[in-house]
Amino acid sequence: MTDQSLAARITRSPRIYHRERAQDAAALLPDLVPDLRDMVSAAASTAPYLMALLEKEADWLTQAVDNPEAALVANRDAAAEFAPDRLADGLRQGKRRMALLTALADLGGAWSLEEVTGALTDYADAACGAALRAGLAAQIKRGKLPGMTMDDLADCAGMVVFAMGKMGARELNYSSDIDLICLFDESRFDPDDFHAARSAFVKAT
Repeated sequence: MTDQSLAARITRSPRIYHRERAQDAAALLPDLVPDLRDMVSAAASTAPYLMALLEKEADWLTQAVDNPEAALVANRDAAAEFAPDRLADGLRQGKRRMALLTALADLGGAWSLEEVTGALTDYADAACGAALRAGLAAQIKRGKLPGMTMDDLADCAGMVVFAMGKMGARELNYSSDIDLICLFDESRFDPDDFHAARSAFVKAT
C-alpha cells in the first residue's frame, strides 16, 4: 500500500529565514517525524501568515498530515454541517486549515500546481454553497421567498451561482478574490411575487 502521508512525499523544503520563528514552529509539532517537522518549521519561518495558522491549527495538522487529501475532503464536507450561529467561525477555521495544509503540500513539493489550485478552489466552492444555503434558509424562515419551504434548499430555491475568472477555471491562488454571477429562476414565482423574491435573493447573496 502506498504511503499517503505528507512526510512520505516531501521532495523539497524552504530555507529557514527566521530561525527563532522556525524553533517556535517546531515546538508546536513534537509528534511529527523529524523531516516533516523541519520542513513545516522552515516554511513557517518564511511567512508570518503560515506561523499564525500553525499556532491555531497545530493539533489538527498533526493528524491531517497522515493523509492530506482525506483531511481536506473532511474539512470541506464539514462546511455543509455547521449550524447557522457557527457558520462564519466554522468557515474561517476551515479556510485556515485548508490554507495551511495546502501551502505545506505545495512548499514541500508533494502536490502539483493543479492539485494546489484545485484544493483552494474546492474549499471556496464548498464555503460559497454553505453560505448561500444559510442565507436562503434565513429568508425562507422569514417568509421572504414566497411559496418556498426548507425542502427547496436542495436546489437553492431556484438560485444558481456561476464562478467566473480564476475560480471558474479552478485556478484560485492563496490571495484570490472570487467573482460570482448569481441568477434565479423567476418562473418558480408568481408575477406578483417577483420583486419580493428578487429582494430576498439579493439579501441572501
